[in-house]
Amino acid sequence: MTAIAATSGVAFGAAGCLGFRSDGGKPAAVEDTLYSPPEGEPTPGSMYPRVTRLEHGSSDGTQGPLLATFEFYPSMSGGSVPYFPVYRSTDGGRTWSEYSEIHDTSGKDWGLRYQPTLFELPQSVGPWSAGTVLAAGNAIPILDAPEEVPEGAIGELGETSIDLYASTDGGESWEYVSTVVTGGTAVPHEGNNPVWEPELGLDADGNLVCYFADERMGTDDDYNQLVAYKASDDGGQTWGDEQFVAAIPNGTTRPGMPSVTSLPDDTYMITYEVVGPEYLHGEVHVKTSPDGRDWGDPSDVGTLVSTADGRRFVNGPHVTWTSAGGDDGTILISGKQLVDGNREPAEGNGEVVLANSNLDGSGDWEPVDAPLSFETESELGGRTFVGWTTPLLPSRRGDELLQMTSTAADSELCEISYGVESLNLDDDGT
Repeated sequence: MTAIAATSGVAFGAAGCLGFRSDGGKPAAVEDTLYSPPEGEPTPGSMYPRVTRLEHGSSDGTQGPLLATFEFYPSMSGGSVPYFPVYRSTDGGRTWSEYSEIHDTSGKDWGLRYQPTLFELPQSVGPWSAGTVLAAGNAIPILDAPEEVPEGAIGELGETSIDLYASTDGGESWEYVSTVVTGGTAVPHEGNNPVWEPELGLDADGNLVCYFADERMGTDDDYNQLVAYKASDDGGQTWGDEQFVAAIPNGTTRPGMPSVTSLPDDTYMITYEVVGPEYLHGEVHVKTSPDGRDWGDPSDVGTLVSTADGRRFVNGPHVTWTSAGGDDGTILISGKQLVDGNREPAEGNGEVVLANSNLDGSGDWEPVDAPLSFETESELGGRTFVGWTTPLLPSRRGDELLQMTSTAADSELCEISYGVESLNLDDDGT
């Protein structure tokens, strides 16, 4: 991404913060639906979108198409097997079309059910050339016989397996590569020991890294849930030992849902939610690393992402970096809900992202109008799956921002919504 000059004009949104606008000559803002589940599908219908840009496989370096995927929930009645749908956009995320499907070809035949993620390799890694698209997600079996699953139901879930897939043709076809890590039953409960929420990236040495949330350590080591990673020096064909990123040995604190970005000073930032009695049930924290592997003391919970007046995101964070907003660009973080210090919905809830021009994440974060406005869980009377993940993707030039999330389609089901808007940031990232 190349730097964009800061504009002298200021646009204020409903939350009273600096924000986005469409300037003359730029396309108008877009808010639309990527996918809406058919009536009668199992709850929650769809959720957990992820999006990436393909820009390393072309010889001219131009901005390539976007790929998006998400969880969706076909009824398991009759023996259906879940998969990850892949959608493609060739106009910067303004319109989308169905493109391909990622099916479980690992030999397990469990189906790909939860927490997909996408990552395009910026360089050759192992057997993969630059531009190869990697996907990871949670393969989970149904323990019921197909005839025992009622119509419109999912069935009893079995164990968890984070599996890696690769596409060498821009996401049109996919092949199974390896299993990164396996865990117990796919229900977050003491003793079940599942693994969750993969996130892919490259470390400073060009190794492929898979970050994930791990509930398997609770019985022996007094961890409830932790954020960890495994690294691979052969493009994901084999994986090294698990290393901890954020692991609090008190039996109650649950770091999870990691999201990682690389920064222009060659450091890395990871963000994650921290669920527990001391952390307002999901406050978003960050850590930085010089290489994508060394994140400091795992028992250090990290730095709270908070505005000067105490507003902070809880749950479902995503972190990205844009070249807009000053010499070092700007870090942007999104989340499921924006709350105050008492965990009450705060001004800007469902309407803002938080910005910081300090690459170490220090100091106060500033609210910035988001490209997508949505009714949150608290506004909908406890709709848990709304806003579950909130991925952000700046344009290659840094002048636009795309956001996706799960929003309420009706009283029970969620659909995948997205917004694209021009991005204007002052030199301080606000």
